[in-house]
Amino acid sequence: MSRFLIQSGLTFQFITVLPSGDVGWTPSLLTALRHGVIDEADQVAQLVEDYCDRGTALVVDLDAEA
Repeated sequence: MSRFLIQSGLTFQFITVLPSGDVGWTPSLLTALRHGVIDEADQVAQLVEDYCDRGTALVVDLDAEA
């Protein structure tokens, strides 16, 4: 199973999903690692569709090998 972060290619901020279910943005990588790691590819796709301008999302696979 992969872990993902979503980053805006325009503002370079990261999507966060709080335990309450609220979605927001943060410029902090540390905050993104605490509240923005997403385990499901379907959820990543939905968040990109709902919160990112078309063609501007950067999806980072934290488990990808170099």
